[in-house]
Amino acid sequence: MFGKEELKIVNQLNNPFKLQEYINSLEYNADKRVSVSDIIKYKKADCMEAAVFAVLVLKHHGYDAFLIDLEAVRDEDHVLVVYKKEGRYGSVAQSKFLNLRQRMPVYSSIRELVMSYFDNYFNFYGELALRAYSEPVKIDTLVKQQGIKSVKMINAVEKELQRVKHQKLVDELKLPKVSYKKFWSEVDITPGYVKIGNRYAKK
Repeated sequence: MFGKEELKIVNQLNNPFKLQEYINSLEYNADKRVSVSDIIKYKKADCMEAAVFAVLVLKHHGYDAFLIDLEAVRDEDHVLVVYKKEGRYGSVAQSKFLNLRQRMPVYSSIRELVMSYFDNYFNFYGELALRAYSEPVKIDTLVKQQGIKSVKMINAVEKELQRVKHQKLVDELKLPKVSYKKFWSEVDITPGYVKIGNRYAKK
């Protein structure tokens, strides 16, 4: 699957913690979509791209890993790479928000893992946005059909994540917006296309 030069990187990322460090080192891709191979070449990836890359890396090292889509209101969905270690679930992810990335493998269920993201999953207007999560998605067939050099493969995975059944976490609730301090303690990247709510304008 991975080429000789790509394997020089992939073979070093032999556990979820090293993999997350590598993802953290990547530039957040706010431009046109890149393939899995392009991530290594250009050292950039958005949430979706990094998730596909990460699940393939973990599977390369023997992990039973899969994707979960976190569905949001008035915000972008977020994609996690979930794996199991000694009977507990953990995750790896790329995000514009610091605490929407890694979770240690300490969670007894996927729902418990997903709910750990709730308090930190807010949009650029400060609204808590997480509402549902998808059933696990494995991408082996799509990878075989399209290959890791294909941007179409990333797009196909995204469509599959949107297609599968989602489990509701909470109803539409009237919750307070996050504080100015919390907002800026969590936001790591603000791409040029993002509009930030007035109450969070830099002082």
